[in-house]
Amino acid sequence: MKGSKLGRTAFILLCLTLWVSKCNNAQSTALDGSKPNLAGAITIDPSIFWNLFVTLPPYPIEPLLNEGETTITVDENDAADIMFAIQNPPTDGSSIEFRFYRNDNITFVTDYNPDQGGYQDYLTLAFAPNPQNANFDYKNGFQINSLADDNCLNNYYDLVAVDVSSGISQTFKVKVNDSDKCIFVATNNGAGYTGDFAKKAIDNSTFGGPREVADNICNSSVPSNANPDVAYKALLVVSYSPSGNLRNTSTDWVFSSYRRYFSQGGTKLAYSFSTGTTIGFANAAQWTNSLGTSGRIWTGFSSIDWTAASPTTTQCGGLALSGAPYSSWYSAAATGSQGLLTAVNGNSIAEMTNTDPAVVIPTLCSQRRNIVCVGQ
Repeated sequence: MKGSKLGRTAFILLCLTLWVSKCNNAQSTALDGSKPNLAGAITIDPSIFWNLFVTLPPYPIEPLLNEGETTITVDENDAADIMFAIQNPPTDGSSIEFRFYRNDNITFVTDYNPDQGGYQDYLTLAFAPNPQNANFDYKNGFQINSLADDNCLNNYYDLVAVDVSSGISQTFKVKVNDSDKCIFVATNNGAGYTGDFAKKAIDNSTFGGPREVADNICNSSVPSNANPDVAYKALLVVSYSPSGNLRNTSTDWVFSSYRRYFSQGGTKLAYSFSTGTTIGFANAAQWTNSLGTSGRIWTGFSSIDWTAASPTTTQCGGLALSGAPYSSWYSAAATGSQGLLTAVNGNSIAEMTNTDPAVVIPTLCSQRRNIVCVGQ
């Protein structure tokens, strides 16, 4: 196997040398559009050249995927059954063997060989006719397991299969759907959002209410370092809404039990929830890591115990168009409550004064603040 790869590499380098040499010594020729040339093809798409030298096993395999899938998938810290089939299988009924190699992130039950010290780092599968069910001719499969990681991002790993007879390998991508959720900060390209961010959309009937507007801000602002395959909800209170769609710790809440949440690029554990879906701050540091590194966010909470007072004082509430109901996050003339992104205590959801007793700090809704978005 190693020799064949070295031979192919040397051959490719020789071809490239000859090709470059020919380009450097090119002479003027008449163009004939009816005759394609290799150099032109390489200029258009280099993969055309490289694909000429891709070597597959005599009887290559392919994964059998569920409808709608484009790659092998498994959920993080879970198992999945995968199946492969021989492409254009032999007609003489002979058996084809492949060895599948595990890695640090994708594991499976491996071959056991007591003469070689026990379990090996590969699994050998035989592909052959099935005398009991012709639908399974030259098909075989096994169970893969993905290990947990400390981030909220989907990851792709290589699964290598080697044809035992020829030593030629194939590589397949395995997508691991992460079970943890990302938290990111929507900043409006650094400009932030005034507290009446829902007004225009409500007046134009583009969305049903402030909850929909806030969630749309989140789902249209997903950064590259957050999981793009899930929906996001805005971490703020909505008590008034023309659509009747509210948000608080009991209605359409952003956190779930038994779930880990990661912030700051998806790599910092923010909190791991057990049975509850809120954090008992009691003026103590509770977040494992803060939600952000600077700035403030709109939240609408009136205290660190996740409660909300009048929307006109904590959620920039105001009267919508004539005859319409009040709406949260609608009036620039009202006040709203904010959280401190660097805080790991209750100030993260309701910034309070240092007085005794502490009271929430009201902020004029014409000010610009960011919005925290939580993966679902």
